[in-house]
Formats: sequence, C-alpha cells, structure tokens
Amino acid sequence: MDLKSIKGIGAVYEKKLREAGIKSVEELILANSESLSLTTDISKSKIEKWKEEARKIVEYREAEVIEDLSKNSFIEIEEGKAKVKIMEIWHEASIFNDKNSAEKEEIAVLMGDRPKLWFGKKWHENIPYKKKGLFEFFRRKKC
Repeated sequence: MDLKSIKGIGAVYEKKLREAGIKSVEELILANSESLSLTTDISKSKIEKWKEEARKIVEYREAEVIEDLSKNSFIEIEEGKAKVKIMEIWHEASIFNDKNSAEKEEIAVLMGDRPKLWFGKKWHENIPYKKKGLFEFFRRKKC
C-alpha cells in the first residue's frame, strides 16, 4: 500500500522514508521507530502516529519469516548494544544471555559462541556478525 495513503505523509516525507528503505505502509509498520527517526530526521512520535494509522488501514498480521535470514541479515555488536540489518533495514536490538528473556522482544540477540537472532518469533542461526569494541581499539593502536 502506498505511503501517501497515511495522513501526514506527503511527497517530502515519502522521499525520506523511501531513502531509508521504507517503500510501503507494511514496511513502515515493521520498522523500528527509533532507528527510522535517526535515519530520516523525522520525529519518533510522528513515526509512531503513522504506524498506528497504518495498522488501522492494513490488515496487520504478525510477520512470518520465510527467507533464510543468514543470507540477507547482519548483526553488529558494540559496547553491549546490537544493531541488526534485516532486508537492508537497520534495527536496534537488545542483547541477552538467556533465551527466555530474549523471546519477550520483537528483535533480540542471544550471546554465546556465535550470536543468534530472535526475529519473527523464532531463532535464526549462522547470521554474519561483527563485534566492535576493545579488540578493534587495540588493533587500531598497533597500526
């Protein structure tokens, strides 16, 4: 469904959303409001309002992940925070050490030998990842 079908989204906001990878009302519903706000310079409250209206006009159902996320996702971990790229859209994610807590979130990263991604109400393994932080700091210092 076209983004301009949401009250308050005109040509200017539509362009900003499209540049951030949001091309439809359905993608707007699934987007992380905080990340989208930072990317587009549109207030989080305005985005939340649009998402609320979008849910009313679209038959909203839980997203069902049918693709292999290991091929189109990436996890970046830095200073106890995670950013997850799914289908070219970046999301903020919390990091957990136990599955039960992580499964209460929409998107979460479970730490272990290799991070696992909780998304679409199921666990995804073998997601490419990069840990930034202390190691990166020391590696830069050597050069």
